[in-house]
Amino acid sequence: MNNKKVLVIGDCHVTNGQSLRRFQWAGKYLSLTRPDYCVIIGDYLTLNSLSSWDMDKRKAMENRRFFKEIEAGNKALDEIDKGLTEFDCKKIFIEGNHEDRLTRYVSYHPELDDPYFTVQHQLGLDSRGWTWIPYRDYWTLSGVNFTHIPFGKVREISGKDICSKAEAVTISSVVFGHTHELHTSCVHKQGQKHLQQILNVGCFFEQDEDYVQGKMTNYWKGLVELDIYSYGRFDVKTVSMGHLRRAYSD
Repeated sequence: MNNKKVLVIGDCHVTNGQSLRRFQWAGKYLSLTRPDYCVIIGDYLTLNSLSSWDMDKRKAMENRRFFKEIEAGNKALDEIDKGLTEFDCKKIFIEGNHEDRLTRYVSYHPELDDPYFTVQHQLGLDSRGWTWIPYRDYWTLSGVNFTHIPFGKVREISGKDICSKAEAVTISSVVFGHTHELHTSCVHKQGQKHLQQILNVGCFFEQDEDYVQGKMTNYWKGLVELDIYSYGRFDVKTVSMGHLRRAYSD
């Protein structure tokens, strides 16, 4: 098979009021490296305005506005699309649990049940040429499966040794986000034809959310490139936020 080059953008957590300069850097990097695929792995938006955790906290919800968050998301996506205009790159947008906030909000407010109130419509993903992958679903390329976060019997995997947990609930190589951390592992089980690779891709934001202030985080921030050279097998290259800042800041 021909090698497939994939640029994976981890959890971006775009919201209004934050700098979007990282997307200018990502657009420049994309235009130079020209991957075959660009994958947004989920939690592209934060949708703080729809947070069920804060819904009854009036002070926390002050000044949060859904359409301002959508406006920021569109501006950031414009920068990514700029980097992809001069060559053929297939674009994949995987829904995360934060995009799913809108789906859950509409389920409690059925009067809003309309294609207009979807992330796909609000970000214009169809007209932009992005393929939408629903939350919990997988997108597969050459035996490598991409999802926001693998699920077990009840809920998404979490906690320490996240790659082993992903390996336990999947049978093929898998790439995922959600934890904001960078992890990788490999396993070969009896009966498998090839090594199963597991990759947790970190995140792509600069400013941490208020809820993590004072807490230990192991976040890795940047972009991840995959070179899929055989069925279910890939090489990995990381591009840190620090590198992007040094290389592409004006």
